[in-house]
Amino acid sequence: MNPTTWITSSRNFPTTTSELIAAFDGREALEKIRAASPDLVLLDIMMPVMDGFAVLAQVKADAATRDIPVIVISASNDLKSVVRGIQQGADDYLPKPFEPVLLHARIAASLERKRLRDQEQLYLKSLERELEIGREIQKGFLPAELPRAEGWEIAAYFKAAREVAGDFYDAFSLPDGTLGLVIADVCDKGVGAAPCS
Repeated sequence: MNPTTWITSSRNFPTTTSELIAAFDGREALEKIRAASPDLVLLDIMMPVMDGFAVLAQVKADAATRDIPVIVISASNDLKSVVRGIQQGADDYLPKPFEPVLLHARIAASLERKRLRDQEQLYLKSLERELEIGREIQKGFLPAELPRAEGWEIAAYFKAAREVAGDFYDAFSLPDGTLGLVIADVCDKGVGAAPCS
């Protein structure tokens, strides 16, 4: 019985620096994918207990594993299985029996795409952190509480049109008892406008 195999180490497969993990049926494959979170999965369609399509569907339905590249392994004349695998979210396919050169090229391409996706996710997380800092800065510009004045009921509600904005308001009592109100708007939206508040 041929096992499903996946790579959990580097982009240099096949080399001695890559760790290979094998599963001999679909259920075992799914358990190991969830436990190891590999860099790449080579998934045979024909497996006992749970076939490759069922494994692929669960991998792509799980937020923790859906971004793992999956290369479907199928018989060279089984076009329907290849199409179905791609439609279910497989990144690529390899016909059986496969050539080592083609195997290396497909794996290298899939791992490179994963590396770029990982970089994108890191950038988005960094951007979200920057936006959070911008929101905190903007909140610091706004009054923590509004003054109370006889005969007046003062309230404010602020919601940025985007993640952050350049709008500003304040209310304060002057020495002579006059109530001062300030409403300002920088002619822009987003991160660029927030520090100008």
